[in-house]
Amino acid sequence: MTKFIYKFILIWSEVDILKIISRRPWMKKFYNKFGYIKKAIDNPEIMRKFKNSEFLPKKYGFNLDERVVEYPWVLSRIPQDSKRLLDAGSALNFREILDSPCLNNREITIAGLVPEKECFSRANLSYVFGDMRNLPFENGYFDYIVCISTLEHIGMDNILYIKNAEYRENKPGDFKKVVLELNRVLKYGGKLFITVPFGKHQGFGWFQQFDSNLIREIINIFNPEKSEISYYKYFNKDGWNISNKNDCRNAEYLTGISAQAVACLELVK
Repeated sequence: MTKFIYKFILIWSEVDILKIISRRPWMKKFYNKFGYIKKAIDNPEIMRKFKNSEFLPKKYGFNLDERVVEYPWVLSRIPQDSKRLLDAGSALNFREILDSPCLNNREITIAGLVPEKECFSRANLSYVFGDMRNLPFENGYFDYIVCISTLEHIGMDNILYIKNAEYRENKPGDFKKVVLELNRVLKYGGKLFITVPFGKHQGFGWFQQFDSNLIREIINIFNPEKSEISYYKYFNKDGWNISNKNDCRNAEYLTGISAQAVACLELVK
């Protein structure tokens, strides 16, 4: 069944699916996701709750995917004194995110596998394209690094993102190479923020869902001075909220829709 779904996704990747499904009224909330996220990151009370891993308002992020918790969680924790910031995976490359006051006065480098469809021209922003397993930066270059929903794609079949057979891989353990690289380019005392879909381990060809064992591997490889993990879960009628490892460990990814739980890691080198 999983193979069938994956082939279906590959076929539809060649179709302008946005034009088709955006005509459906129920999709309007989904495509206003970044508007919702912008309101959240502009709300000091919401950001305080994310920073302190507190309960969110009821119905927070209802009918929206995991990005509505990943972005605010990460942005709430980037200190004001940070200078050089690496976005490993190009998750910040949206106007609503880059305009956030949380990213003011930062020297931001966005690193992705391929050039983005939209690159923003800003004095404090630069782009680097290439394999995350071999980053072109010197040791200890960055003060802080964010890696939002990227590790699960490393070493997997990335033909959806880059039309190059070289990246049609089946090396799910290669995320460990990226963790080592991020450790290398992070300065001592710096912080790495990672988010991944969490629950039962599942492989979908083009990404994998992390379980407790893989989260443990991330921490063991990085070997942080300090670490903190926040878990968020989607509750069907109540939206997203803070949870815990045990309550999230059996969550299953709804293919083509959303994770049902995420693990958010803050690792101090």
